[in-house]
Amino acid sequence: MSQQFQGRSSHGQLDRKFEPAVENPKPTQQIRDIHVTGVNRDSSKTIHYPKQPKIQIIKVPQRCGSNQTVCSVQGFSTLTYDDIRPKEKEESVINKIMRLFTREVDPCKCLPYQNNTCIKAKEWLGNYDADKLKTKYSNLLESKCEPKIIKQINLDVERTHPLKNYPQKLQDLQQVLIAYSKYNKIVGYMQGMNFVAAGLIYHADNYVAFELLRKLIDLLQMNDLYSPMSPGLSKHIQLIDYLILTKMPDLYQHFCINGVKVDMFCASWLFSLFGMMIPIQKQVKLFDCIFRYGWTYIYQLIIGFLLYHQEILMSEDMTGIICILSQQNYRIDDNDLEVDWDELLEASLNVKISKTFIQEMHMKFDTKIQTFKL
Repeated sequence: MSQQFQGRSSHGQLDRKFEPAVENPKPTQQIRDIHVTGVNRDSSKTIHYPKQPKIQIIKVPQRCGSNQTVCSVQGFSTLTYDDIRPKEKEESVINKIMRLFTREVDPCKCLPYQNNTCIKAKEWLGNYDADKLKTKYSNLLESKCEPKIIKQINLDVERTHPLKNYPQKLQDLQQVLIAYSKYNKIVGYMQGMNFVAAGLIYHADNYVAFELLRKLIDLLQMNDLYSPMSPGLSKHIQLIDYLILTKMPDLYQHFCINGVKVDMFCASWLFSLFGMMIPIQKQVKLFDCIFRYGWTYIYQLIIGFLLYHQEILMSEDMTGIICILSQQNYRIDDNDLEVDWDELLEASLNVKISKTFIQEMHMKFDTKIQTFKL
C-alpha cells in the first residue's frame, strides 16, 4: 500500500482526514518517527501519514462562522520559546567585572558603504580563485539579457529596503541579479532573490556575492522554488505545516480554528530566506547556519519565530495573526526592533528537527502531484 503526505497547498483549503497507516513498515522506511494528525474541513482531499496518533475531534464554536472541526493532538508535548532559548550561565563577580573591560571580537565588521569581501563571506565561499570568478562574472555581465527580466529586476531593486539608503549597493545588487539571471536561464530571476542577494552583497564584492548566490541556490536546490509557478513551494509549505502540528499543536489548532494557513504568511519567508524581515546587519548568523545546515535551519528558524510570538498569536484572530506574522511589522532600524534577532537566530538551533528526516522527505516529494510519496 502506498502512502501520500499532503498538507496545506498554495491553492484551496486545507482539507484532510486520516486513514490507517501501513502496519509493520519496512526497515528501510526511515519515517517511523512521524506523528501527525489532521484537520477535517470537508472530505474533498485526503492526507496519509506513516503513523497515526490518538485524535480527539472538537467542534469549532459557531461564532467562528464555520462548520470546521479541528483536532486535539495527544502524545505531543507543547514546545515553548523558553525550551529552546539558551540558558543564562551564572557568572562570578570577577567575570562580570572583566566583561566591563573586554568585549568579544566580531569577525564581521561590514558596513553598507564598503566594497570588499569580509572574512565571513570568504568562509561561506570556501577555497576560490578570485581571478576566475572575476572573469566569469564579467563575461556574464557582457552577455545579453531579456529586457523583461531587466525591467523586473530594476523594479525589485528599488523595493529592496535593507539597502534603500545606499545607492551604490543597490547598483551592485542590480548587476549581481542580472548576472545570475544570465547564468541560470532555467530560473532567470524570481522575486525574493533580491533580498537574498542583498544580504550577500553586504558582505562581499560583486563577483563574490554572485558566486555565493549561485552556491546558496544550488545548496538549497531552490530551482523548483524560483521556477515559474514555484512547483517546490508546496513541498516546503506542507513540511512546515507538519512541523507546526508536531512541535506546536496548540498553536496549530488555533490557526485551524481561525482559518490561518501556512502559505498565508510563510511564502515570503521562503522566497527571501527571511531577508525581508531580518535586518541586514543581523544576517551573519543566518547565513552561517544556512550554509552549514541548509533547509533544516530554515525550518528551525520558522518554528523558533512562531514560538517567539506564540503567546500573543494564541490571543489573536485571523487578521491579528497575519498582521503579526507579516514582514511589514518589522523595522530595519536596529533601534526599533520588535524581535531580538541575535537571540532568536541562536535559540532556533535548539529546535529539534532531524536533518536526515528533512533530506529524506525532500527526496520523496513529487512535484507533478504535489505530494510526498512515502
